[in-house]
Amino acid sequence: MYKLNDFFENSNVIVDGEFLSIGSSNSELPNTICFAVNLKHVKLANDNVNVSCIITNAAMKKFISNKKGLVVSSEPDISFGNLKYKLLSLGKLIPFNDFNIDNNIEIGERTFISEKVKIGRNVVIGKNCIIHDYSIIDDNVIIGDNVIIGCDGFYFKRNLQGVLIKLPHLGGVHIHKDAEVMTGSMIQRAHDLDFTVVGEGTKISVNCNIGHSCKIGMHNMITGNVQIAGRVKIGSYCWIGTSSTLSDSVNLGNHCEVKIGSTVIQDVSDNQVVSGNFAIPHKNNMRDFIRRGKNEA
Repeated sequence: MYKLNDFFENSNVIVDGEFLSIGSSNSELPNTICFAVNLKHVKLANDNVNVSCIITNAAMKKFISNKKGLVVSSEPDISFGNLKYKLLSLGKLIPFNDFNIDNNIEIGERTFISEKVKIGRNVVIGKNCIIHDYSIIDDNVIIGDNVIIGCDGFYFKRNLQGVLIKLPHLGGVHIHKDAEVMTGSMIQRAHDLDFTVVGEGTKISVNCNIGHSCKIGMHNMITGNVQIAGRVKIGSYCWIGTSSTLSDSVNLGNHCEVKIGSTVIQDVSDNQVVSGNFAIPHKNNMRDFIRRGKNEA
């Protein structure tokens, strides 16, 4: 366990606390430290028993539970990033160390695979692929040509002077059994000490981007050119139409359908069908489309 006072100035530590992992306000890892700078994430962190310490700003300080370790900073996100760098320099932050590549896999020409990975049986990896550190690929997964697994995502924060500061990625990617990632797609590693997850049997079509820290459930169909921003959660048995975009941190339930070319900026509940830019229930979109057609006739 690490103590806040060992990593932050005493003037910034309001309530000392202990942490073991680094993550977000909805972390599933015990003893997590996170940063929270708005009421939504403060509430999530307060209610989450896995969060033991919070970094925040002066405006949010009064909303933090007295049961949490507390650091107050004028730049909480930058302070959070600096903590990551300190722990990385100590060699403390790795998502797993059980590295192994099964002998019964097929690897295409000019494909690079890191030594810090775990790959199961009967995996097929195409040509010109890159499999980065801390990637786990379970049995019977198929990876097409020109696929990148485990690269960094777009994770920058502005400091008080407006300069963009790059924050480190700490996690990995876990692709569960029987999944398939087709030609030209990219899956970014988690930014916290966690995994971007592709669930069992999920199929990802060509030229898709899966952002950092996404959690994708089982048996989904993600069709071509779909762009999924960071921290998106998708349930199971969903269909995401071609060239759709899912905004940062949105949640899709189970058995959802996102129609072709949609832009989703809010949560979608179980069994809901949405379409449009910005996406709303598909039946409402069709009703409005028919009404406009009649008005123009």
